[in-house]
Amino acid sequence: SRMAHTSSCARMIAAASWLILLPGALGDVYKYKSTSLDLGAYLVRRVEMYSPDDAPSHSAPGNGAAYIQLELNFERKGKYENVTMETEGQIEIAAVRGTTLEIGDSYNGTTYYCCTKTLADQAVLPSCTEEKVDRLIVRNHHVEAKPVVFYKGNGAASAHGGNSKFHVTKSGPHVLVMSNCDPRLKHYEVSFSGESRWMNPYGFLPATTYAFLPFFGSMSLIYGLLALVWLVLNALHWRDVVMLQNYITCVLGVCLVENMILYFDYAHFNATGARHEFVFVLGIIITMVRRTISRMLIMAVSIGFAIVRPDLGKNKKHILNFGVVYFCLGLTQQILIDLAKVHTGIGDRWRTLLSIPVAAADSGCYWFIFISLYHLITMLRVRQQIVKLSVYKTFTKVLVFSLICATMFSIYHLYLTASRQVIQYWKIWWLLDEGIWNILFCIIFLAICFLFRPSQSAKRYAYSQLSTDMADDEYGLEDDIGNVEMQPVETDEPLFALGDDEEPVVDKKTAKVD
Repeated sequence: SRMAHTSSCARMIAAASWLILLPGALGDVYKYKSTSLDLGAYLVRRVEMYSPDDAPSHSAPGNGAAYIQLELNFERKGKYENVTMETEGQIEIAAVRGTTLEIGDSYNGTTYYCCTKTLADQAVLPSCTEEKVDRLIVRNHHVEAKPVVFYKGNGAASAHGGNSKFHVTKSGPHVLVMSNCDPRLKHYEVSFSGESRWMNPYGFLPATTYAFLPFFGSMSLIYGLLALVWLVLNALHWRDVVMLQNYITCVLGVCLVENMILYFDYAHFNATGARHEFVFVLGIIITMVRRTISRMLIMAVSIGFAIVRPDLGKNKKHILNFGVVYFCLGLTQQILIDLAKVHTGIGDRWRTLLSIPVAAADSGCYWFIFISLYHLITMLRVRQQIVKLSVYKTFTKVLVFSLICATMFSIYHLYLTASRQVIQYWKIWWLLDEGIWNILFCIIFLAICFLFRPSQSAKRYAYSQLSTDMADDEYGLEDDIGNVEMQPVETDEPLFALGDDEEPVVDKKTAKVD
């Protein structure tokens, strides 16, 4: 027997091609155009589905119904000029439910995919019996099969099997299998065109992707409220706004736009069964822009930009170079992630392999951030800048918390991928694969907005501190730190500058800065 085999690399390339060539490939109204189905070959498409009893929503257009609707036209033509249409034959279409697709069976080191009369007579395969002759060998017991028959004298198959509906009665992965195991069709080239519609009780979104719809809706609301509060604070303290706060405003705007675009992208997908190509590509690009500039913002904060030092100094080049490299690497990874949501042919191993350079860039980013924060906190402690020291200590704790969470989820993600348990955890895979990273970033960004929010305290950074016991309620510090006593300083230096970029000279006996 002969089986249609496509390597993981070829499937990935094909999926990338479909992104450009086939609008229907970006959704759960899946279109086929003159697709070949040779003898001994089978084609599969897997989608996770909710049953009406388990679905999180029964909204339109699903309205509580779950099914796989086929509208396919099968045709055959002779491979040679003298081949007529006087021979009958049939194609098999089956819907298989289960976490594993158990197609084919082995005997004496050989894998057979079609049940032949010889195999049935020999009784060497328990999955190949007399009633299953000339059919695909499927060892999974949750199978619903329907034939597509070619009658004598007809090049087109009957419409009965091609126009079928498979009802979803239990939640889980569902696989549509089309196979050609009938030896009577060995002299014919069989092809089919049409579409398959995968309808969940709430709409066309796959069960693994549906959670992104309410998730990005909630994130849009969160960033919208944050933007409103942030703009009010900027308006109230517009005289005291510094460059760092302007950068935070830009990042906040990108976050809001990103989540709104992704929400409407998934809403359109759910309603129509296809993704709008422009919105889909725009969503990928804006996501990578947000991921890149957010990391650059955190790197800038970690060196004390606009609070401890007036500019980025020599670190400006490093941060910009990192942004360019990270954007290019992350864009490639993000394309694979988004395509894999609707193309199960993109292997998890490929995505894991391509995530290595992105993970390396993230590791370098974290290293830069924590090393910079260590030096910054050390300098603030030596100079006895208690208010700023408390702010950056709090910021460091938030970053440490996010790093611990990210490490734990990454290890769990790699474990599930390496042990091939991804499909068993399809209900929470959206969270492990992408959702958790959005949540962790939101926590970090909220901390940045809170710690460095516009307020009248900005001017106080230009004052000298006369007491080592200081507190600043504007930055959420506790009263038990002490009281602050300040007086104006006559200086021409930038507002937030502590001094030159060189390391301070410290008297070890008195811990004073010269």
